[in-house]
Amino acid sequence: MGIHRYSWQIDKKFFEAFENTEFIESALTADLDLEKQERMMILHFNIRGNVTVPCDRCLEDLVFNVDVKESYFIKFGTERKEESEDVIVITDSEYQVDVSTLVNEYITLSLPIRKVHEPDEKGNSGCNEEVIKKIEELSVKKGIDHRWDQLRNIKLE
Repeated sequence: MGIHRYSWQIDKKFFEAFENTEFIESALTADLDLEKQERMMILHFNIRGNVTVPCDRCLEDLVFNVDVKESYFIKFGTERKEESEDVIVITDSEYQVDVSTLVNEYITLSLPIRKVHEPDEKGNSGCNEEVIKKIEELSVKKGIDHRWDQLRNIKLE
């Protein structure tokens, strides 16, 4: 019974254990307040710091601040089952809970789906200009190859 406090420093090695290659670097602190009750435990997570990921557009390093506050509930019951995304039931005989997967999910889900450099105050892209120019050069649309036009007239029966 009572509240038990835990704290971890999370670096790149943490994400490598999950084979999560999205993170280039990380400097995070994860605090957990574990509140034990008669038939339940409440886990209060507070994760803060920053992570470095590649920009989806130019692949340059992009730093995001992370500030996650989440709660997770663990109930005791006769069989192990997941009741919802933030509630799990474990058996009375279980005495350890691995929270690393939860921490990984909370951090990963705190980032935007599309990770790109923010435009500056003039609206110009914050991405590496050389990379963007190269992408534009390579994505120039080629004209239609008229050698294939005759195939459209073929009728198969």
